[in-house]
Amino acid sequence: MFRLFRAKPQAVAPKIHDRVFRCPQDLVVTPTQLKRIIVIGSCLASGWPAAFKSAENGCPADFLLFNNFTQLPERPPQPPEDYDFQVVQLPIRAVVPDNAYFRLGYEDLPAYEALLADSQQRISQFLAAAMRWNTDHGILSFVCNFMVPQQNPLGRLLPRYDLRNFGYFTEKLNEFLAGELRKYRNTHLLDMDQLVSTYGRRYFQDDPVCQLNHGAALSNADLAHDKERLEPVPQMTGLYSIRNYEYLMTLWNELIAMYRTIRQVDMVKLVIMDIDDTLWRGVAAEKADGADTEMAGWPLGIVEALGYLRRRGVLLAIASKNDEGRIRQLWGEIMGARISLDDFASSKVNWRPKVENIQEILREMNLLPRNVLFVDDNPVERASVQAAFPEIRVMGSNPYLWRRILLWSAETQVAGVTAESAARSDMMRAQVERETQRQQMSREDFLASLSLQFAMQELDGPKHAGFPRALELINKTNQFNTTGKRWTERELGAALAEGARLFSFSVKDRFTAYGTVGVLVVQDARIEQFVMSCRVAGMDVESAAIAEVLRRLGGHGATRCSAVLVETELNLLCREVYKNCGFNLQDGRWERELEPALPIPAHIEVVKKL
Repeated sequence: MFRLFRAKPQAVAPKIHDRVFRCPQDLVVTPTQLKRIIVIGSCLASGWPAAFKSAENGCPADFLLFNNFTQLPERPPQPPEDYDFQVVQLPIRAVVPDNAYFRLGYEDLPAYEALLADSQQRISQFLAAAMRWNTDHGILSFVCNFMVPQQNPLGRLLPRYDLRNFGYFTEKLNEFLAGELRKYRNTHLLDMDQLVSTYGRRYFQDDPVCQLNHGAALSNADLAHDKERLEPVPQMTGLYSIRNYEYLMTLWNELIAMYRTIRQVDMVKLVIMDIDDTLWRGVAAEKADGADTEMAGWPLGIVEALGYLRRRGVLLAIASKNDEGRIRQLWGEIMGARISLDDFASSKVNWRPKVENIQEILREMNLLPRNVLFVDDNPVERASVQAAFPEIRVMGSNPYLWRRILLWSAETQVAGVTAESAARSDMMRAQVERETQRQQMSREDFLASLSLQFAMQELDGPKHAGFPRALELINKTNQFNTTGKRWTERELGAALAEGARLFSFSVKDRFTAYGTVGVLVVQDARIEQFVMSCRVAGMDVESAAIAEVLRRLGGHGATRCSAVLVETELNLLCREVYKNCGFNLQDGRWERELEPALPIPAHIEVVKKL
C-alpha cells in the first residue's frame, strides 16, 4: 500500500516588477510631484523626455541635444528655478572618437594609455560645457556615466583588467568622470552603467550590432538604410528582446529615488527590530544552545543591512518580548562579532506590550512615529503597533524582502555621510542615558550636572565645510522647525549670496558631543527660520542660540530683531521659543528689542569651538 503525501502549499506572492526592483516603494508615504526637468544629452537621450512625461508620476521635460562642442545658451528654456533637476548624458562617442580605439596595435600599450589621458581631458572639457546651468544657476544635476560593453571585444580569454579591453577602458573613464563630478556642487553621479546592468544589458545596449563607442540603445533605426539589400532583413526587435521603454521607466524611478533622498522625503530615522524570527530564525531562548540557531541566508542579510543603516546615521532599536538576561546570554553565541547590542541606541527586551516599549523609545529619542519603521514577524504585533501609532511604517511578513527594502529604499538613504550621521547611534545611546538620569533629579540639578558647552559659527556659503550638515538638519527636522520650510542647496546658496546669514551651533555635555544640532537663517535683523535637533531639546540650548544671534546682530548695528513663526502640523515643540526669549507678537510677527540683552542660561558655557 502506498500512502499519498501532499506537499505543504507554498506561499504565493506577486513578483517584484522590474521598474521598482532597484527602488522599492514600500516605505513611500508622500507622492513625488515634480514641476519640470531638463535632459541634456546625445541622440541616446532624445526620447527620454517623452518617456519621463508619460510615467505615472511624470512631469514636463525639456531636451537639449549635446554633441561634441555644443555650447549651451546662457539660460535654459524655462527660468532655472522652474527645474527640479537636470539630467546630463555625455556621449562616449565624443569622448572616444570613431577609429581612435580599435585601430590601435595590440602591443602598443603606451598608445592606449595616451588615448585614455586624451579621453579624460575630453571628459573634463565636455562636462564643463554641459554643466553650465549647474555652475551659473545651481540647478541640481544628475550626470550619467558610460555603459560598459557586454563582452571583451578581443575575446573571452583575453585579460579582463587591461586597457586593451574596451570594457576596462570604459570603467577607467567612469572612474575619472566620478572624480570630476566632485568639482561641482549640487551634483551627483547617475550610475547608468549599474542601472542597465541590473535591468539587463541585453535588453538595451546596442553593442551586439554597433561599434562600442556608440554607447546607445538597440532600435529599428538601421532598417531605413538597409531596404535595398539582396535579402531583406527583419527589424531589430524581431531579433533581440528590446525593452527600451521599460528600461526608461526604471531610469525614471531611479531619478525619483535620488531626488527623494536629496530632499529627504518620508525619511526613516529609526528602525525598531523584533528579535525572534526577525533578527534570527526561530525562538532562540527555547534552545539549549544559541549556536544551534541557523543564521545563514536572510538573517545575515538583515544583520549586514542594519550595519549599513547605522553607518548612514539611521538609528536602531529593539522591542522584543523576551527574557532580557537570556537574550544577553545568547546574543554573543548567535551573533558573534557581527552586531552588538550596543549598536542599538535603545533596547527594550521584556514582557511588556510592545506598544508601551515603542512609546518609551519614541520618548527617549524625541522622534515622531512617522519617521519610524517597525519590523516584526508577528502580524498581531504589527497590527497592534499600527493601531497605536497609525503613522509608523511596519513590515515583517516576508523576510526575503526586508534587506532590499531596508537598503535600497530612498527613504532610508542619505546624500552623504557626515560625522554627526556616523556617530548618531552613540550620541542617541548617550541621550537615553541622559534621559534616565533626568527622571531621577530635579530639572535644575539635572541641567547643572550636564557641564554643557555651546559653540556657534557662521557659514558663509555652500563651500563651507559645515554647509552640508546644516542643509541636512534643516531638511530633516520637523518638530523644532519654526517654519517647516525645506531648502535646496541652490535656494539656500542664493539666499546667502543675496545677504542672508546662516548660523549653526554645536553642543557638548558630559555624556557626549552632539555635533551640529541647530541652524538659524537670518535676513537683515529677522530670524527667518530656526531648526534644532530634538536630541538637545529640554536643555535650554535654544535660548543660548537666540541670545548669541541677538548679540551678533547687535554687533552689526541692529537695535531690534523680529522672527518668523509658521505653525505646522508637526512643530508644536518650538511654538513658544520666541515668547520664552522675550519676543512679543505684533501684527503676526515676533519682535524684540536687543536691549536688555537676552541672558545665556547659567548652566551653559559658550565657547568658540567644540
